[in-house]
Amino acid sequence: MTAATFFIKTYGCSMNVNDSEVMAGLLSSHGYKLVDSINDAQIVIVNTCGVKLPTEHRVLSYLSKLNKLTDKKIIVAGCLPKMTLEKIKRAIPNYSAIIGPNGIYDIVDIVRRITTSSNEKIILLDSPLNENRLLLPTYRFSKVSAIVPISQGCLGACTYCSVKFARGNLRSFPLQHIVHQVDSLVSTGYKEIWITSEDVGVYGADIGLTIVDLLNKLIELDGNFRLRVGMMNPASILHFYDELAEVFKDAHIYKFLHLPVQSGSDKILSLMRRFYTVQDFIDIVNTFRKKNPRITISTDIIVGFPGETDEDFALTLDLIENIKPDLVNISKYGDRPNTVASKMPNHVPSKIIKMRSRILTKKVLEISYNINKTWIGWSGDVLFSEVGDRGEMIGRNYTYKPIVLREFDGQNIFGEIKKIKIVDNGANYLVGVLE
Repeated sequence: MTAATFFIKTYGCSMNVNDSEVMAGLLSSHGYKLVDSINDAQIVIVNTCGVKLPTEHRVLSYLSKLNKLTDKKIIVAGCLPKMTLEKIKRAIPNYSAIIGPNGIYDIVDIVRRITTSSNEKIILLDSPLNENRLLLPTYRFSKVSAIVPISQGCLGACTYCSVKFARGNLRSFPLQHIVHQVDSLVSTGYKEIWITSEDVGVYGADIGLTIVDLLNKLIELDGNFRLRVGMMNPASILHFYDELAEVFKDAHIYKFLHLPVQSGSDKILSLMRRFYTVQDFIDIVNTFRKKNPRITISTDIIVGFPGETDEDFALTLDLIENIKPDLVNISKYGDRPNTVASKMPNHVPSKIIKMRSRILTKKVLEISYNINKTWIGWSGDVLFSEVGDRGEMIGRNYTYKPIVLREFDGQNIFGEIKKIKIVDNGANYLVGVLE
């Protein structure tokens, strides 16, 4: 009998990507075959994200199109089912199963049930977290970069966020499991390891450890590899950021800090329940820069949070001008289901939100371009892990700067570390040549 085929479409963060890798690994280990085209699939899994309203719209639009494929079994997975279940059911009444984030551990049983029954519809929103997750079969989508989740959930209470409803409170994975998986990945040839979770900074708070303890163990491992440390909220590292910045000096760790500030106004940060001040954010950034010169600073801003005045927005502009981060992820505020912020007064009109977003985007691009320009003439090692849309190679240097290589003399440099000289730049990338 020919093995049933499945296709996975993934939206959202690196945690979601790894969820898809686990589902693919579990299904493959039970004889199902992963295919690259939806046309070749008997089973279609859509791993959803609901962190932002535009993403929700894209997911629901995609599901509506899938509803016409009556010859396929459709499984909707991920965070969105726990946020907007009824919207999903309206978008794709032809669904076979709808599962929450932890439903990935039951994926084999779910697929078996829907493929042996012509009309069963499964809804499984609440499943226990498998703390042995890192020991499960995992199908790696990349041959160079590997995602290793270190925890699930968070300790935050942000008034605008509904991800907590989907992922729950913090559950840290055992340190020995993480170290074992990273060691195994490096020994099999992976050169870039993404340490990820909803908030990397809170790792271990529930088991008497910190992210510093974990990183100190990982940098002791043998091998030529790099660690990309994921997003950390400022409040999560307030009590040990000096120690963390010291660990970042190790050559195994990319000099890359993703630290979302969200607003330059303490009033707005309080309304968001972020539990830090603008000065806290500045102190953390300055400490990391002092210990790690040229570190790439990435931050996030929400424009138009309820109650944000022109003065609050001006404070955000001032902060960005003062800090000059390399990257800023700008989000226009949009209500998420059942959040405190969605019920707040003084919502900012969408017209003003769009205007503020344009102003901030212009400033951010100018800053990013000018920072990248200072890299022209730099030479050093670059790990190539991506292929661009036009066949160019894309790599990263020690500060995780994206470097585009358009000419490489026909060499197969995917997954290789090469000496590169920077000769040009854009706002979001550097351009290199082989030395």
